Amino acid sequence: MEQETIIDRISTKVKLIRVENNYTQDQMATVLGISKKSLVQIEKRRNNANWTTTVALCALFRDSEVIQQTVGYDVLTILETAAHKER
Repeated sequence: MEQETIIDRISTKVKLIRVENNYTQDQMATVLGISKKSLVQIEKRRNNANWTTTVALCALFRDSEVIQQTVGYDVLTILETAAHKER
């Protein structure tokens, strides 16, 4: 799976992942190291998350059912493969 595909798929699910884990927008933004404004833009589909945010989200919430159903159950291996494929 390519980085852009992962970014697109995860970006559409950020709000679901946040709600699944009972995080507020402020909490999720802090955990991901982005501004609340950026998180809102992603959740409203005005922008996609960048690769760094996508990796952080998938790594920190790798047990999320939403993430596993979106990119697969071996999330970290899928991210590693996509990251190294871009070289």
